[in-house]
Amino acid sequence: MLVIVKLGGAAITNKKGVCEYSACLDRLLDQVRQAYCDLQAQGHQLILVHGAGSFGHPQAKKYQLKEGWRTSRPGADYLKGFSHIRACLQQLNTTIITQLEQRGVPVLNITPLDYLHARHGQDTPTERFEALVERTSQYLQLGFVPVLHGDAVLDDMRGCTILSGDVILYHLSKWLPVARCVFLTDVEGIYKADPKLKLVPQSFEILSHISVKDTMEVSTSFTVADVTGGIQGKIEWAKRMVSDCQVDVMICRWGTKEALDMMTLQNTFTDKMTRFSLF
Repeated sequence: MLVIVKLGGAAITNKKGVCEYSACLDRLLDQVRQAYCDLQAQGHQLILVHGAGSFGHPQAKKYQLKEGWRTSRPGADYLKGFSHIRACLQQLNTTIITQLEQRGVPVLNITPLDYLHARHGQDTPTERFEALVERTSQYLQLGFVPVLHGDAVLDDMRGCTILSGDVILYHLSKWLPVARCVFLTDVEGIYKADPKLKLVPQSFEILSHISVKDTMEVSTSFTVADVTGGIQGKIEWAKRMVSDCQVDVMICRWGTKEALDMMTLQNTFTDKMTRFSLF
């Protein structure tokens, strides 16, 4: 069976800074290594997709890269911005794959920019992801752990855009026989209100179950840059994975027993995580 784990930007970086790693990155990657070893022992495989966090969102916002340059050629600011964000993302990706390789995980990185030309941002049709999926599948067949990430990519209509790791998760799940997608973040799941603000009682209430039929809006106040839709965007892509791809989708806090159980295909669901389902 195949598991995709999304290492959220809030878990691997300090999103309040710029190009700052999370102080807990080592411990998170230790848990990823444990999950890989457990899956391998059971005959299962793992794909990793990581977010950009402070290595992508502030830069994309500053240079307005999600909206793109919308002309045949980019101006000087866009050239600078696109080059800069790509350098930042490569720095983060290199750190992730280097530290995992040092832990004995046979990772190989796949850069979306090299395999995908988008068309109108997140509305890019799934056939555009074929080359990306083919390379991912090839690495899996050889026994490697593919590592992809949210990226700045070229776009037919915008010139360039920001491609969220959540979008990549969705299209991988459409093409590959994925059993489960697990989002690892720095909180226990989806809350009724932003738990980091602690202003209202609802901020401590976890939505342990979300149906694809739910139409609720989660109340959040973003104190950091997030150009890919934030929590609400993550909820919508998680619902699409469940409804369109028939995969289990969970959001967990890294480092917890729940996180390890979900990554290793256990079914010990608790109220300290969020699980998505058809009903």
